[in-house]
Amino acid sequence: MTERPPLLNDLVRMVIKMIVGGIVIIALVSCGAGVIGAAGAGAGGAKGKEKEPSSDHLYGNEESANAIMRVNILGPILSHQTGDSGFFASVSEVTYGYKIKEDLLKAAKNDDIKAVMIFVRTPGGSIVGSQAIHDGVLAVKEAGKPVIAYVDSFSASGGVWSTAAADKIFADFGSVVGSVGVNFGNWMYFDDPVALDGGLFGGGVETRGGVKAEFIGAGLGKDLGNPWRPMTERERNLITASAQFYYDQFVEHVVSNRPVDRDRLINEYGAMIFADALAKDRGYIDDMKTYQETLGYIAGEIGAEGDDWKLVSAPYVKKTPFEELFGVAASALSPRDPSTEGRNAACAELKSRPVAMSAPALTAYCGT
Repeated sequence: MTERPPLLNDLVRMVIKMIVGGIVIIALVSCGAGVIGAAGAGAGGAKGKEKEPSSDHLYGNEESANAIMRVNILGPILSHQTGDSGFFASVSEVTYGYKIKEDLLKAAKNDDIKAVMIFVRTPGGSIVGSQAIHDGVLAVKEAGKPVIAYVDSFSASGGVWSTAAADKIFADFGSVVGSVGVNFGNWMYFDDPVALDGGLFGGGVETRGGVKAEFIGAGLGKDLGNPWRPMTERERNLITASAQFYYDQFVEHVVSNRPVDRDRLINEYGAMIFADALAKDRGYIDDMKTYQETLGYIAGEIGAEGDDWKLVSAPYVKKTPFEELFGVAASALSPRDPSTEGRNAACAELKSRPVAMSAPALTAYCGT
């Protein structure tokens, strides 16, 4: 009989060990769940079967049937996540509008969810992503469930766009809100360059002749953004018209959802941000409340008495013990630092299209 190569023998043994190990883990988890369930049933007596604990639980009475789902708008708002989103995907403070919309649509259809809290800490971002979140907010409201936005520190531009339709907007003390405006790129060019130190974007640039560059393309203005020539008046007018178009939409969006005076917004408030009390006076928020006060308000809105409510994360779904175990493992093993590639991709999106995000915030996140 022909013997199997040593490498193949090792591979077979490893596969067998993995299968056996998986069976053992499943058995142990199942037994543990059975013991816990039996103990709970015994302790509950006439009260009936105890509710299974969930890793989705964030705050409040975990046994309550009144679930408030929290969704987060943290960091710059983009539209869709690109690249690796698997088991070891990098996690950073970036919000993908269509992912939030998906969570909100699930909340609208989930009878276990009684209300939604939107936790906001964002400088704004893409109009596409902000509008997607807004659409999700409307879906939850149409399902007859309260949507309350809570601003932690700041909500600017896209943050205002995303949450304008919420039933109430509260800001914690010391927060700032506002910046109703649109940016459409940071256009620059080099005037008579002499030499580059470290590449086009890698170092300093000496000007006054000596370096020549040539862009080849077809279509009037196709090389817009060419750093070796200034923008033409025609190009400037067309870009300004697009920015104005989105700004007009932004203004209409805010004044149709919030008690903000249109004329004062355009001619007085502009794209400025305001301290919490001033933001309240101008209609951007409804009141100042702490995190706990906001949760208490939401509990009152759903008719929860005392501590008969709980805050859960999105998406809120009941998990099997096996999913609980490996869900925790995935969370613990996933890297927490944003990748350079991810930040570069985010900045490419933010810099190449109209965004509801202030110039200083965009510069702080992406650089010049």
